[in-house]
Amino acid sequence: MNMNKQELLKKIQGLLLYLSGLLDKYKTMNLNLQKFHQGAIYFLGKDASPIDLAGDELGCAETLNEIYKKTFGEYMSPANILSTYRLYEAIKNSPKFVRTTSPEEGTIILSPTGYSSKGAKNGHVGIIGKAGIIMSNDSRSGLFLENYTLQSWKQYYGDKLGFPMYFFNVT
Repeated sequence: MNMNKQELLKKIQGLLLYLSGLLDKYKTMNLNLQKFHQGAIYFLGKDASPIDLAGDELGCAETLNEIYKKTFGEYMSPANILSTYRLYEAIKNSPKFVRTTSPEEGTIILSPTGYSSKGAKNGHVGIIGKAGIIMSNDSRSGLFLENYTLQSWKQYYGDKLGFPMYFFNVT
């Protein structure tokens, strides 16, 4: 590869510009994760979806969508999705979210309905909090609580019920 110094300098400048853009995108994503995490913390101990379009026992997707709307001013998708199946379909196809394998504070954890390898009926969705504690809708009370750890989620939704565990970050 014969490149003169000027061509090489142009390539390096282009690469630096590209890397700078990636860094800016990462910083924005990180700020949005922090903002979403703070929005989730605000709702701890509260009913984040008091209208109950879905009953409390099935209100996890509605709760997450309401927290997102109150944090960012819009729903995760054009409509307030009430099922984890539809929520998963919306999130995985949206530029507002990116799938990750490294959950952190503010990351969405989703085990969608319809994906159980053991035929379990209902999936669940939550938000990762501090030290891997997961915040989600409590089916008995309808309150948004710290009610799982990554390990207990995996044991219950993964191992026992056969659901996959997907992680998504807000971009």
